[in-house]
Amino acid sequence: MRQNPFNPEVSLLRYEIREIVDFVQKLQELNPALVIENENIGDPVAKGWPIPPFLKSLMKEEIDRDGDKVFGYTHSRGNIDTRKWIANYAKRFSPTVDLDYENILITSGLGAGISALYHMLPKGLRIIQPSPSYPTHASMESFAAGSDAVTYKLDPLKEWQPDLEDLETQLKAHPEVIGILLINPNNPTGAIYSKETIEKVVSLAEQYELMIFSDEIYFRLVYNGETFVQITEIAKDRVPLVVMRGLSKDVPWPGGRCGWLEFHNTKLDSDYKKYADSVKNRVLMEVCSVSLPQFLLPRIYEHPDFEAWLAAYNKHLEENSQIISDILGRVKGLRVNRTNGAFYMMPTFGPGLLTNQQTLPIENEAVRKFVEEIVANPDLPLDKRFVYYLLANTDICSVPATSFFSPHYGFRITTLDYHPEKLKEIYEKLAKAIEGYLAS
Repeated sequence: MRQNPFNPEVSLLRYEIREIVDFVQKLQELNPALVIENENIGDPVAKGWPIPPFLKSLMKEEIDRDGDKVFGYTHSRGNIDTRKWIANYAKRFSPTVDLDYENILITSGLGAGISALYHMLPKGLRIIQPSPSYPTHASMESFAAGSDAVTYKLDPLKEWQPDLEDLETQLKAHPEVIGILLINPNNPTGAIYSKETIEKVVSLAEQYELMIFSDEIYFRLVYNGETFVQITEIAKDRVPLVVMRGLSKDVPWPGGRCGWLEFHNTKLDSDYKKYADSVKNRVLMEVCSVSLPQFLLPRIYEHPDFEAWLAAYNKHLEENSQIISDILGRVKGLRVNRTNGAFYMMPTFGPGLLTNQQTLPIENEAVRKFVEEIVANPDLPLDKRFVYYLLANTDICSVPATSFFSPHYGFRITTLDYHPEKLKEIYEKLAKAIEGYLAS
């Protein structure tokens, strides 16, 4: 080659949630008898959840509808009738919201929308990320900027609420930051942000003349007596706001790939309006999002069986959250914050508890040699080392906390398993393995 054509910044793209699957595949090649418990990916279908009968019925009705529109393209920014429905639907939760359907973009999964948001930021300007953070956000933002993410801390001692003092410190230190990312309900921690927290974040955005990105794809999945606070009410006419939602996890239909972006308060700032328009033009390049879920979206959430489904879903997630918290909470040296929303939990290890000498027994000789070769890397994060040993010893696949841009060693798990007895079995095994690893 005349010159290296590859972008060195590609190393900023990290998505361990899926990348660890490559490690799993290698273990299964070495030991085909392995049956992996996938606690790494938030896929309700893979964890045994039945598809609601009303969803299957709606799919069939739409596919069989005269005219076959569902098999063609939609408007490039999303089906117009569906976007109008989303604009009206937003008012049910936030009565004062004034959202024009032209300020709604439907994308092929929320991931495509997130990519467009960061791709269209002017070069050199940043969106500050929570730490820990969902990798699609932090990786895509840092890749677009060509530099490591600028982050603010979430506090595990305060149920993973944002550390507002740290946030303001980072804003003062980084004048290139033009926006704050919130993920609420939070992935990877399962936290729900209080009204006081959101009010203070909006006040900081006002003070420093910033916009807010609010990822709310799990906003319907809230339990343990918590309440989801609508940032659209608090931020109205105060700061530019992008809200992200999607049809993916609460039905569930993760393979449907249908998310949307809502641009609120576009009249507040001409630069923000130009930015919103640039994202709209960027989305045009993708022709259109997947058609079937766009046509179905209003009918799903308007269906008379949806609310009963959602209530049962949240109750089950609440019970799972309690079971896992009870089991892992008994492990000395492990901090466990019960998840109150979404379906993730991030236990963390106490300071200094992990070392590069700890191990778990691995019966298969080929697997043992492979793992030992991997963990010999002195740069391997200590929680990643733990996750690899855990997987080889128990067949339980989790994700290291450091892969979520976390300053704390730990691991993220899902709370999704549909079968309570299986859930207990998995987490009793996990708890025992943690105890063994820390004692080794």
